Amino acid sequence: MRLQISNRLKEIMTDTSEYPFKKTEAEWRAQLSPEEYDVLRCGGTEAPGKGEFCTFFPKEGYFCCRACKHPLYSSSSKFNDRAWDAYSKCYYSGGEKPHVGVRDHNEVCCNNCGSHLGHVFPTSEVDTHQRH
Repeated sequence: MRLQISNRLKEIMTDTSEYPFKKTEAEWRAQLSPEEYDVLRCGGTEAPGKGEFCTFFPKEGYFCCRACKHPLYSSSSKFNDRAWDAYSKCYYSGGEKPHVGVRDHNEVCCNNCGSHLGHVFPTSEVDTHQRH
């Protein structure tokens, strides 16, 4: 199956200087643990099954960006992927701008601060056919 990313997500984010929430790299390093900095600011990857939310499925609420606390995904969009956190769709502000963007074809990022969140992949497990 070939992934078809929605046009609204494709239109967002290519220039990382355009994010509304800004900090210097020194400020990010002071705020985040070394592992968080590697993943969020350098595009690193957590080991499969090691994330603190892999087995956490709340009935209500939302998941936010670890770096800037911007709401990203509702708890109802989370599904079991057995390796990493997996979400089927993200929040939109006023129905217009997604809180999550896609860079370089499949890299998922926070549209508030530009932090790396992972990748989007095709899946038949959910109705959006997208696994974030």
